[in-house]
Amino acid sequence: MQDLVVLDWIEILEKIRSHATSEAGRETIMATRPLKTAEEAYLGFEEIAQATEVLNQGVRPYMQSLDLYSTWITRLKKNAVLKTLEMKDVRGFCLEALALKEALHSVENKWAQKISSRLMNAEEPVSAIDQILTPNGEIRADASETLFRLYREKERLAREVQGTLDRLVKDHQMENVLQDKYVTTRDGRWVLPVRSGMQHHLPGVIHGSSQTKQTVFIEPEKVIPANNRLRQIEVEIEDEIERLLTELSSYLSSKAPEIEVSRILLEEADVRFSQAQFATLVNAHPIEFSLDSLELIEVRHPLLQLSGKKVVSNSVLLEGQKSVLLLSGPNAGGKTVLLKSIGLAAQMARCGLPICASETSRIPFFKDVLIGIGDAQSVDEELSTFAAHLKILSKAAEMKGRQNLILIDEICGSTDPEEGSALGRSFIETFSTNDVFAVITSHLGPLKAGWDEESRVLNGSLEYDPKTGRPTYQFIAGIPGDSLAIQTAKRVGVSPAIVQRAMDVLAPATRARLEGLEQIEQLKSDISILQEHLKKETKKALETKKKYEGLLEQFNKDKDEWLQRTLKKAERKVEEAIAQAKVTETFKRHTALQEIKYKLPEIVKAKPITQPGAPENAEEFGKKFPPGSKVFVPTLNQDGIIQSTPNSKGDVLILSGSVRLQLNWQDLKPPGKPQNPTSQLVRQGASISVALADDDRTLDLRGKTVEDALSELELALDKAAQSREDRMKIIHGHGTEALKKAVRTYLSRSIYVKKWKAGSPEGGGDGVTWVELGEA
Repeated sequence: MQDLVVLDWIEILEKIRSHATSEAGRETIMATRPLKTAEEAYLGFEEIAQATEVLNQGVRPYMQSLDLYSTWITRLKKNAVLKTLEMKDVRGFCLEALALKEALHSVENKWAQKISSRLMNAEEPVSAIDQILTPNGEIRADASETLFRLYREKERLAREVQGTLDRLVKDHQMENVLQDKYVTTRDGRWVLPVRSGMQHHLPGVIHGSSQTKQTVFIEPEKVIPANNRLRQIEVEIEDEIERLLTELSSYLSSKAPEIEVSRILLEEADVRFSQAQFATLVNAHPIEFSLDSLELIEVRHPLLQLSGKKVVSNSVLLEGQKSVLLLSGPNAGGKTVLLKSIGLAAQMARCGLPICASETSRIPFFKDVLIGIGDAQSVDEELSTFAAHLKILSKAAEMKGRQNLILIDEICGSTDPEEGSALGRSFIETFSTNDVFAVITSHLGPLKAGWDEESRVLNGSLEYDPKTGRPTYQFIAGIPGDSLAIQTAKRVGVSPAIVQRAMDVLAPATRARLEGLEQIEQLKSDISILQEHLKKETKKALETKKKYEGLLEQFNKDKDEWLQRTLKKAERKVEEAIAQAKVTETFKRHTALQEIKYKLPEIVKAKPITQPGAPENAEEFGKKFPPGSKVFVPTLNQDGIIQSTPNSKGDVLILSGSVRLQLNWQDLKPPGKPQNPTSQLVRQGASISVALADDDRTLDLRGKTVEDALSELELALDKAAQSREDRMKIIHGHGTEALKKAVRTYLSRSIYVKKWKAGSPEGGGDGVTWVELGEA
């Protein structure tokens, strides 16, 4: 895994993970591994593209309910009677399944249809739960006829008892008997506060006294029968609620297999949507796999693409006999970045992820990628940096065939230059003989020369501007590059005397080579101009291709509309002919004409108009992203809120943070952190009327001191209690575990907390604590 870390692979997964809405989805993303075959990778490309089409409709379904899934599914499978809080969680799960189904409904592609067709029919469970529970998880008074009748009777009796006691309180003869003029309850029975020693003036049952013993609470004889009935009704209500919850739990248990399938589908959708969001943000594309050529066109580093800065793209071609690219050039010139870009493209492609390169790129489906980047020394194995480096090279020398990729940064660069060059050349020749693909960077001068045309080694360099001495990060194939150590020293301000002395002590051949750099630089400049010209021509060709593809699409659209109009005219004529036929000759002619009528749609069958995923024009963009919608602004590298519909030029007003700007709708992308659309999707798609409960309160305490964290926790618990919330999620992470222990100790003593438990493995693990709140 360490080699993938230096390749920035883990950071790529972290970026994809940030788009997931469930812990299960995040864990699946972080566990991404290379696939077994190119066919599996092609399927990954296809599903991510089709998930992108769903996102281009303007919504990103959420799967937050998966975090609580394990807390109720086990009990459901055991046919246990679920608590009301668990019923609320089941309902949340079903609502998200409904929302996903609705989001997929408007898109016609294989992946969307596969997910949608296998998702459970969640309307029935939601209806069943809503008949018994309110959206906040409380039992409905009208959940059954019996319950409704009992609640009505309870209210009536409570009013009668209240009225009787109110009259006693207002009775002048009772003024000296009562301690205060109010009615209260003790053990669920209505009572009056009577002065100690005066209880014989009010016949009834004593239900305790105050702490000072100055007051005795008496249930008057007049209300005892009603109070008895009230207590009996409460027992009956509890029995009826238990019966309803048992029936509902039994029904939901029968749905457990469907629920489990839907859980798998929701998790899969969360992963695919996250991958699609990332691919959109970095402008990644699916590619084709080849057998013996590596053609990366306009390849870029994904993390640089995400930075919002202008990224220099490069094209790397290793085909035919050439399979080893030897990269040289100035320090900080971009060699390692290009090396990592190639490595990430290979790794992402074999994991089924679109890569940051043109869709015309072609690379092998690499079975193995060996990486030697950075300091690989090992104290445990008593290996120096160079010894560890040699160990990687030895392993690389055992690899054979073009289904393997070797990435080596600064080959044999941490030892004597002469010996290092000899060793480096020997390893490169071995890689060539083994016919593997390899990208190798080096500053060693002797390594850059001595490769003939028949060699498998292709020299390449990263260009720099000879006037400023700064790198342009532009790759040039076929020409080795200079390290420019002395030029770099001049540029960063090293003393001229030191620089001149360095020139004096150079070997004559090296000095002559440096002095002859002008001719090489002129050649590089000419190549750079040709490359730029080729890029412009390629861009122009792609634009022309898109233009004609658009015209062809419009032609097909017009053709389909014309065919539909012709079909309708033909149908009208047939109908008129049928209506005008004579009665005596109708039967045969009518049959023949009806046959023609029914066959016409088959004869003139139009090609179905496919619905594109992304908006095609400003008007369509305005419908999918109305004012108030979130979008991603690439120029600011953050989300913004749309403030207006597109104007005549297609420009839209955007507010991002404190920045207000006007951008063309084509420069905007779906949001990186979209709003939860479950409510909107369920309301527009479900045939049932459902109210949605608020999300559980989440408190993130990571990175805070224990004192600050407990202060925030206390405030959050106060607010949750005032809002009568039933649950809260606290994220504290692991760290040194001091914060986790302090939080849980505080929760154990809090009067607001009924109980707490650690998160499930799928729901954040021990880095999360779920709190169930009760009345203080």
